[in-house]
Amino acid sequence: MNVTRGNIMEEKKVRIHLEKHYWPDEIRARRKRNLGRILALVGLVLTFVFGWVVGSTFATGEPVEETTDFAKLEAIYQIMSEDWYFGKDVLELQTKLIDDAINGMVDGGGDIHTSYLTSEEAKQFNDSLNMGFVGIGVQYYDSNGTYIIERVFRGSPAERAGVLPGDIIFKVNGAEVTGIGSDELAAKVKGENGSIVEIDFLREGVTVSKKITRAPINNTAYGEMIDAETALLEIYTFGDTTGNEVMDILDDFETKGAKRLILDLRDNGGGYLSTLETIGSFFVEKGGILIQQEFINGTTDTSKSSGFVTVDWEKIVILVNGNTASASEVLVAALDENLGEKVTVVGTLTYGKGTVQTQRPFSDQSILKYTIAQWLTPSGKKIDGIGITPDVVVELPAIMENGFEPLEEGETIAPDSVHVAIVSLQEALSFLGYDVDRQDGYYSPKSVEEFKKYQATYGTTVDGVLTQEWISRLHADVARVWHEEMDTRDTQMAKAVELIHE
Repeated sequence: MNVTRGNIMEEKKVRIHLEKHYWPDEIRARRKRNLGRILALVGLVLTFVFGWVVGSTFATGEPVEETTDFAKLEAIYQIMSEDWYFGKDVLELQTKLIDDAINGMVDGGGDIHTSYLTSEEAKQFNDSLNMGFVGIGVQYYDSNGTYIIERVFRGSPAERAGVLPGDIIFKVNGAEVTGIGSDELAAKVKGENGSIVEIDFLREGVTVSKKITRAPINNTAYGEMIDAETALLEIYTFGDTTGNEVMDILDDFETKGAKRLILDLRDNGGGYLSTLETIGSFFVEKGGILIQQEFINGTTDTSKSSGFVTVDWEKIVILVNGNTASASEVLVAALDENLGEKVTVVGTLTYGKGTVQTQRPFSDQSILKYTIAQWLTPSGKKIDGIGITPDVVVELPAIMENGFEPLEEGETIAPDSVHVAIVSLQEALSFLGYDVDRQDGYYSPKSVEEFKKYQATYGTTVDGVLTQEWISRLHADVARVWHEEMDTRDTQMAKAVELIHE
């Protein structure tokens, strides 16, 4: 390959994000937070009116003099930090007031990809892109306080220890973790390089204990030859190290004589623009357009390939789904429009995130992450809110596409009910081989009968009542079966293999 690691890193002069999109639960949380602010504002208005009617309840303060909007903001901050009665009960009141004021300004724009992040949140955000931390190398799902392993990264300490998708994290170093916060769990699992963490997992109702040696986790890509001339490249995110990881993988493919490539970008939510430009240059000849950016003043900036191509691929099949977003979508469009008939896109409609973010850091390590541009494909198409439709649409089993709907703590769903969580139950039971008669959310007698059969496999109460505990068990079993039977269950990958050999 005609490029060194140094060449790649020297070209990364900016830190602009085609960043990972917000997941639906994050969007709901943000909407809930905004609603809380609206209700708080309404409450203040009502309090003012009530105080005016029964004025004896309130003391009248001196008018606040201000000459500019910022002076007003500063005056309100001073009043709240010094004179607000309940301020005595708020930890780090001044910091909270400032952070909430900033969040109010940022959220007021209505852009879910623009946000203010505290120093801790900023570190978590960048770690999620770079996967730059010391831990065990798993991705887990929070099912209302039950933590289910969904992915074990290849070559990670967890994989070496025998951790499997579907395992439920039960105890860490002897302490039960069910119900604790996700951040608290992550803090328990992470630690010093070379240190050992003992984790008890629940696997099909049986406790499995593992002693795992922590190590740096930088697995953002994986590659392997699936036959003599066909290679598989999985890219999980576009982080700081991804360009070099992909370069090493492609060098290995070249050495082994690969001619065809399956590029798996499913569930890749994006990352750094500079990384996208590096990886795009591994596939597109020098000068080919990778991405166009349209800025607030109407100008357009074009990024072109540096031409680091080593393998002249005969055919490339790209796998995508609804979580393929941002930088991943840019790469799909760049390869599709530059390489033409060599490329076939397989899967389901992508997310449709067509904006670019950058970071402004502050002295306390907090950052403002905000949208600076909308991106266009090489031919000038916009995909924001639209997504990319695959050439060949292939859907996975419904539960793998839709996921699980959680229940509130203590909530139960009885037979002859209608609930969105029953859709998850029916889809999961169908995936696991049970003979459900419908998947529309009505808890029919047949659905109850099949669920009772599932309950009986755990040797516990068989009552047909759906709870969050049972949803977590179903989720774990679906993840386990998916992992064990992926060769036959992953219809998208099967289609990619079929097309790559046509």
